[in-house]
Amino acid sequence: MTGNSPLEKLLEGNRRFISGGRAGASAAWDPDAMLAGQEPFAAVLGCSDSRVPPEQVFDLGPGEIFVVRVAGNIAGPSQTGSLEYAVSHLHVPLLLVLGHDDCGAVNAALKSSTIGAIGDLIEHVRFAVDHVLESGEDTHDLLFEAVRANVLRTMGDLVGRSSVIAKAVQDGRLSLVGALFSLESGEVSVLEVQDRRFE
Repeated sequence: MTGNSPLEKLLEGNRRFISGGRAGASAAWDPDAMLAGQEPFAAVLGCSDSRVPPEQVFDLGPGEIFVVRVAGNIAGPSQTGSLEYAVSHLHVPLLLVLGHDDCGAVNAALKSSTIGAIGDLIEHVRFAVDHVLESGEDTHDLLFEAVRANVLRTMGDLVGRSSVIAKAVQDGRLSLVGALFSLESGEVSVLEVQDRRFE
């Protein structure tokens, strides 16, 4: 990835967020620009957790990123369809799956919580959690490892369930990236990058 890449633009915004030198997220509302249409430079699939708003985490203003949020940052049908729209109609060159530490959905999957409608959502997360539990690795932070595995699982789900996203990655039109947000430091760290242009 170059310094001008969409991923680097996100990470630069995150560095501003951490330092407090925010600019994008506090930009004045421009109705003319908004009415002219949207041209986001990236799509972000993030968790619904109120502590992790992507526009603020990346110090960006309206219209800059296409955001889909759901508990546990899973790729269910609604989320996948929304992201297919961003890829096929808005032509975003980057799709970032953003997880975070202390994720309630992942924690619920670890505890086998299935109360109410959230049980269906937790089933999506449980596959990643089960993989961590079955690995037999002695980890001091099971929740963190499960959060990490869940991001990677979601990346796989997006490619496996969506021919639109899979083809865009295969053709080199889309970078698929997994990342984690730290609630303590505010930093976004990259876990994995799938980009045919750099193979």
